[in-house]
Amino acid sequence: MKKAILMTLLALFIGGCGKSVPRDEQEKNKPGYKEAKAYCSQCHALPFADQHPPAGWPDVVARMAGYMRAANRKMPDQAEYDAIVGYFQSN
Repeated sequence: MKKAILMTLLALFIGGCGKSVPRDEQEKNKPGYKEAKAYCSQCHALPFADQHPPAGWPDVVARMAGYMRAANRKMPDQAEYDAIVGYFQSN
């Protein structure tokens, strides 16, 4: 029994040691990624889309835009803003 458990753990460990693709490489060709990276990263790391449900992202992005405006940060135009919301909602 102990041998079976050890073999299972070893297999899981070895299987998890594969080379992973960095997030930027996975995401960089998705619509809205460049815009989200450029604007969100002015203040913090790019959030993961699963931090909020798709329906919640418009409010989150609007709130962040308010913080950006108050801090005199570079603001996205309407097309960029829509692309950012779309990026987070589609992931």
